[in-house]
Amino acid sequence: MPSISTHVLNSENGTHVAGLTVTLTHIGPDGAKKTMFSEKTDAGGRLLEDFNFPLTSNEIFEIEFKLSDIHVKKKGIYCRDIIFRVSFNSENEKFHIPIIVSQNGASSWWTGE
Repeated sequence: MPSISTHVLNSENGTHVAGLTVTLTHIGPDGAKKTMFSEKTDAGGRLLEDFNFPLTSNEIFEIEFKLSDIHVKKKGIYCRDIIFRVSFNSENEKFHIPIIVSQNGASSWWTGE
């Protein structure tokens, strides 16, 4: 079964970001979207979700980090969400996306098996 994990940190004060909604959506060949899960990070800023999906080829998914859960809208530029579009092609795939966020920026990287 494939899985997604993350660890979200706040670069402004060095804390873990609890309560941030992370949503995984499958994008079908016709562009139709299906939500696989939508969960919040725990007190340690972490989330680990397995999801049941028959992976038969390079399936396309979007992983959304809902920054509006934690940031107050300011005047001017405002980043509501960060969305990564990824592919899975193995039912045993594990995908980890740590992210460091602030009011004015974000940094991320990813690993997978």
